[in-house]
Amino acid sequence: MNLLTDPVFRVETPEGTTRFDLPQLLDALGRDRVESLSGLQRHQEDSFHVFLCYLAGAVLAREGLEDTRQDARFWRESIQRLTIQQGCANDSAWTLVVDDVTQPAFMQVSLASRSAFDAFKLMPSPPDSLDILATAKSHDVKARRVSSPEIDDWVYALISLQTMAGFFGQGNYGIARMNGGFGSRPVVGLVSGLRYGERFSRDVKRLLAVRGALLAGPWGYIREGIVFSWISRWDLKTSIALRALDPFYIEMARALRLVEKDGAIFAKGSPSKTTRIMANETNGVMGDPWTPVNRKKPSSLTVSPRGLTPDLLRNLLFEDGFDLTAMQRPGIGREDEPCQFTASVLVRGQGTTDGFHSISVPVPAPVSSRLFRRGPERDRLAELSKTALNDAGTMQNRVLKPAFFTLLESNPDRVDGWWQQAAASFSGAWSGDFFPWLWRTVEREDREQARLEWLKSLRGKAETVLREAVERYPARDGRRYRARVNANGLFFGTLNKNFPELKEAHYDAPRNG
Repeated sequence: MNLLTDPVFRVETPEGTTRFDLPQLLDALGRDRVESLSGLQRHQEDSFHVFLCYLAGAVLAREGLEDTRQDARFWRESIQRLTIQQGCANDSAWTLVVDDVTQPAFMQVSLASRSAFDAFKLMPSPPDSLDILATAKSHDVKARRVSSPEIDDWVYALISLQTMAGFFGQGNYGIARMNGGFGSRPVVGLVSGLRYGERFSRDVKRLLAVRGALLAGPWGYIREGIVFSWISRWDLKTSIALRALDPFYIEMARALRLVEKDGAIFAKGSPSKTTRIMANETNGVMGDPWTPVNRKKPSSLTVSPRGLTPDLLRNLLFEDGFDLTAMQRPGIGREDEPCQFTASVLVRGQGTTDGFHSISVPVPAPVSSRLFRRGPERDRLAELSKTALNDAGTMQNRVLKPAFFTLLESNPDRVDGWWQQAAASFSGAWSGDFFPWLWRTVEREDREQARLEWLKSLRGKAETVLREAVERYPARDGRRYRARVNANGLFFGTLNKNFPELKEAHYDAPRNG
């Protein structure tokens, strides 16, 4: 299947369900006619979006254009022209299965010799088994979900693996746009709408706007550099230098090829001696505009197993310890518009993944005008948000935790496990309320009253977690009563000690038990 000429993608448009080739899909996105993409899983959406934006950006830059509203013929001919410039005289670089392994196939290695393919081993099938999801026991997206794969399932899996993968065992290296093999590649952006076409057009324009800065940056990118990293032959022993790349280059992390037998597609892969892109000294800081940069090191953002927590999102929004890019800021003159701050990431461990996380934080217009303009109102929001997060930590660790441990003191072997569940319940209870509460404070001048509202909410949620723990407490009635009394006493004692404001506020404590 040739992505440039065959209807590979299942697409829902205003007129109904249809199939598009890649140029037709780019045409429809530029005209905002894509309602959804069948087969595209949530954890693949952002990798596919970034792929499309880099592809469109590279094409438009070479053609000297900025408008994403181009017809399918333009996209097809421009991609073919760029492919020829990159060293492939035909459409094999856009074909899913190519028998000659010395020729590129879509997102697949082009080998120096046919004999080199003898070392390739059969990989798991179907396509989602070669995706980036090395699963942990409690993973929220399990591999091998596609039992009857369509062609676009393979396309999405290839893009997800080749552009988002981390290190996974000897010879299975990750991408350059990541802080080390066990890092992660987050996709963080500020969008005015979540429609595919709207987001595509806006992000491509942002890409083109920063191209000059990327070319002038420290990486050595060049205007006529490599865009499609799978076209040039790879001996699996050497890497492509940064100074050979276009700033909109599309990665290919792993050496693999798709083969067809009896009408079915299979993947074969091989370890490599080194990474495809040589970028060891960059710590993932590659100018990728979807990736925030940790200012301290500096390094690209690596998300911890805790995921996209309110404190991380708050630090990103207020640039506390992080440098943001054009993708995470409103355009000039759009600071007063409502928008959404979006982020997604697949968190990695050593040989496992710790879950796919995604979030969208709505930012109303009155908040946007304060949040994205430097000044005292932004500073006030930043300070209040930090105080609120500290309050949540204090409520959990100095009020709820001592009471919880007192409740379970007769079951020391089970304390840690039970506490982790309780802490997660408490965190989950207040996390969804944090930004809506913070945005409401924009219209309130009394900072202390705003904080008191937050503290009351935290207190109620902590009490609920403790009450539920009391109800589940595994002990005889007499012991349960004593444990409940001791836990409640400690809870309110530490509550009054750490938050005297609540003691002064009128409050009728509900009964537990």
